[in-house]
Amino acid sequence: MKNRLKTNIIIDLVMFLAMVVTSFSGIVIKLIAPLRRTAESEWVREAAMWFFQVWNRRTWAHIHLWAGVIVMVLLVAHIALHWQTVDGFFKKHIENKNLRTSLYMVLLLLLIISVVPWLWAF
Repeated sequence: MKNRLKTNIIIDLVMFLAMVVTSFSGIVIKLIAPLRRTAESEWVREAAMWFFQVWNRRTWAHIHLWAGVIVMVLLVAHIALHWQTVDGFFKKHIENKNLRTSLYMVLLLLLIISVVPWLWAF
């Protein structure tokens, strides 16, 4: 039980950090990058340029992509680790086995739809 708890904490912590990196890099790409050219204030342009002193836009995009991949992989691991809880919840609240099976199929379809686009990124 302790090993499973440690694994869960590590997965959740790394997934959270990957979500933070994905969010931050998305903000840099979408909001800060355009300010390098369009900001009317000089200090805003200089602050925006600071983010690109070490890494260019392509590097930020790679960081964003790989942090997103890490989130997706860890999300699958997180769901697998908690599958008994998910299954127990659905068994308790959805007594109809056919409806429950249909719901599982929808969840599987959503997972596939979420993962398949990543295959083309490589």
